[in-house]
Amino acid sequence: MKSDKEITNLIDKGKIRIDPFFPKFLGPNLYYCHLGQNFLIPKKMKGEFNPLRDDSGKFFKKLHTNKPISLKPGQFILAETFEFLGTDDSHIIKLFNSSSFARCGIFQAALGMLNPGCGKETPVKITLELYNSFSVPVILTPTTVNNEGEISWGTEVLKVGVEKMDSKPTNSYSNWKFAAYGKDQKVMSSRMNNRFGSDKDIVINKEKYTT
Repeated sequence: MKSDKEITNLIDKGKIRIDPFFPKFLGPNLYYCHLGQNFLIPKKMKGEFNPLRDDSGKFFKKLHTNKPISLKPGQFILAETFEFLGTDDSHIIKLFNSSSFARCGIFQAALGMLNPGCGKETPVKITLELYNSFSVPVILTPTTVNNEGEISWGTEVLKVGVEKMDSKPTNSYSNWKFAAYGKDQKVMSSRMNNRFGSDKDIVINKEKYTT
């Protein structure tokens, strides 16, 4: 994993994008990110949700707010980072929960990485899958910017680190035709449905997979 000096150098060269970038949030090897203002709140609905078939968007209501919100015990929401992130074809940005955030009882369902080439041309916001496992509601405060451009920092929600690939991929995420989240400018729900099309893929020894 890259050190703070290496991360700063990569940002200066345009190979990694963190927008806005403030050196005070860069630790020895991780940069601390903050909560944005857009949320997707699950609707109270009957029936079931099949992510392979259903458009997930209809199961959520959109919320844009600069006011703190309360995440109740056992509640799940989708949120976003305030910062925009991007990487070239040679690096990945790894995502980690903030230790302080986790100690408030907040789980993040998916903490993977920003794939090589994701946000290379236009940096993206990271969608956060947040769940409150604490015994009381937890207040989440969005980051805001006033008319003078002054930032009021919100809840610390994510840490990111940088790793270099051993070699460039054949297709970067920006060019991969099945990339689902490479242009996200705000929080986004699942795009699993029909992601890989309807082509029929065949295995030779079908018994191996059916017994």
